[in-house]
Amino acid sequence: MTKRELGKDLIRSFPIYELLQIRIEGHRYPRRRICQQRLGFFDTKEHAEESMHSTIEFYKKVCKNYYDDCFGFFLLEQFVHNRGSSFYWNERHQKCFSFNADGKLNDFVALDELGLYHGRKQEDIRFKVGDIVEAVDGKYSDLGIVGALPLTTDTYQQMEENLEECEHPSHFLDESNDCYLVYTLGETGSHFHPVCYSVFPPTHPVPEKISAQLRASMLNYLLPKKKE
Repeated sequence: MTKRELGKDLIRSFPIYELLQIRIEGHRYPRRRICQQRLGFFDTKEHAEESMHSTIEFYKKVCKNYYDDCFGFFLLEQFVHNRGSSFYWNERHQKCFSFNADGKLNDFVALDELGLYHGRKQEDIRFKVGDIVEAVDGKYSDLGIVGALPLTTDTYQQMEENLEECEHPSHFLDESNDCYLVYTLGETGSHFHPVCYSVFPPTHPVPEKISAQLRASMLNYLLPKKKE
């Protein structure tokens, strides 16, 4: 096979960056309707961030209640390939970043220098168990209470090196496992696992009644159930 023929078969890729604004469509806690509005695709992360800050500056000038309309931003890296391959079917975003309504970094997906997930550094875990948070999931943002933290790099390494460990994390974990356990209101034991970059501090003060209900929801789930 010639070098030219080989070049035709090689899959070449380059990254682009999708910028999304998280817009608030409802104002009732503990669940609010949101939408994600695409602001564009960019050739570099820096250009995407420049656009985000320009958007913030513009909307703050023309909107009287900017913070009632804007929750924050997502910045997602995607790869463009020169030819198709089943290897890239259902390919997920890898480098993902979130920002608050002022454009300040909120969180990111914890990947190492090779783009692999080996747990999250302890200093990069923003919240602790018992914190009230607001998690964006699809068309809604939900208030919740943190029940468990992401896997740390130290614990990941200990599990990998433990010869008695039957399931090594590198065999089944990826960047989608960089998440919290969050309890929400609703049915007893209602909870989900939002990825870290989609978890924010509450954007408005949380009524004490709702805070108490969230704490009770977590306790009801954790306390042993009485036998009938």
